[in-house]
Amino acid sequence: MATVEQALNVARGELGYSRWTDPQAGTKYGRDYATRHGAYFGTSGVPYCAMFVTYVLRQVGMTPPGGDFAYVPSGITAARNLGRLVAKASAQAGDLVCFDWDGDGVADHVGFVERNYGSYYQTIEGNTSSGASGSQSNGGGVYRRTRNLGSVIAVIRPEYTGDSSSWELEEDGIWGAHTGRRFRQVFAVPTSAPWEPTAVRALQYFLSWALDAYRLKAATGVDRIPVDGFDGPITIGAFQAWWNYSGIPAGHRIPVTKTWDTQTVQAMQIALNHSWAGSKALAVKP
Repeated sequence: MATVEQALNVARGELGYSRWTDPQAGTKYGRDYATRHGAYFGTSGVPYCAMFVTYVLRQVGMTPPGGDFAYVPSGITAARNLGRLVAKASAQAGDLVCFDWDGDGVADHVGFVERNYGSYYQTIEGNTSSGASGSQSNGGGVYRRTRNLGSVIAVIRPEYTGDSSSWELEEDGIWGAHTGRRFRQVFAVPTSAPWEPTAVRALQYFLSWALDAYRLKAATGVDRIPVDGFDGPITIGAFQAWWNYSGIPAGHRIPVTKTWDTQTVQAMQIALNHSWAGSKALAVKP
């Protein structure tokens, strides 16, 4: 992760870029995006505001919540599923502000909040114009703008270092609200979704491919995890077996009790702290 200021400094360094004076096809942000998502994004004429914010965050070792996006509504949906949308009145420097210019309920444009002045934001945006006379969402340049809140449809908060909503868990073996929220962020489960069956199904699906049948049967007596959303002994035992064979030092293995005991919850917290939001998978190494 990086700090807000590190990300904004990268964005500030892009001020003045224009696709109209770029000597290569497409835009620098689209060409970067194309290296991961296909040549189309690097061609001329592809709107790049979302690829701009993706580019900036990637320069400091981050991605938007849920990963790269080139279509603003998709970025909003991913952030909503991870609980990373905030009220527009609460926007902070470094947040991604999404605009709906024509009021049809579909986001048209995205940029960085540089400062929230209460009734308006100071922003840094890619693919806009320098003033009100040009296209606001396909103007071709990177500019600092001021925007009133009336056209704001969503505000996305990336996970910056020092964020007060940090996902870092205390590894205390107590499954509280913070652990449940972090689990949903990692597995891309909506924050409002119930533990059973929705969140449990996500864990079961991960374990169904992450744990081989031999070790599953040795731990639980079955050779297949039912993806049924039931938080029972098979699911918990499968997680304990996955943990024990996930590459951790032998001294950190836990008993297969098939219950969410303190050691098992602590193992889950450690794994969540090493896992990427939206990855839908657990890890024991960063």
